[in-house]
Amino acid sequence: MKAARGFTLLEVLLAFVILAAASGLLLGMLSGGLGQVSRSRSDTEASLYAQSLLDGVGVLEPIAPGARDGEFGGGRYRYRLEIAEAPDPAPAPPDPLAQAQANPTDPALAPKLFRVSLDVRWGDRPTQQLHLATLRARAPTQIVLGRQ
Repeated sequence: MKAARGFTLLEVLLAFVILAAASGLLLGMLSGGLGQVSRSRSDTEASLYAQSLLDGVGVLEPIAPGARDGEFGGGRYRYRLEIAEAPDPAPAPPDPLAQAQANPTDPALAPKLFRVSLDVRWGDRPTQQLHLATLRARAPTQIVLGRQ
């Protein structure tokens, strides 16, 4: 008579242990993936809010030196917007005569350059922050009429 072929109790228990370990690893990976999706969502939302705030500077509101704090997203995101006059990157000529020849236009008519800096923070971790900086030009505030 032939012996019955099948699995022993030890083989069945070993298969369940391997299945449980694999399931635990799979659930851990899925949990990590969901955390990354959540962080990515927050990062994207913060960058969209920041971009819309920067787009309005000089278009929907005047460019003026200063700083202001605020929040958006129902208080979830906090920001600090700083605007400062940027120095002229072109080096000035050493003497006034050379300056008049190098820049024949009236300096009062030249546009002013401003550095716009925006910091956005959310959550508790230091990695949950965003820093954006750009330059914006503003037309001069005083236009002298009748000058050539």
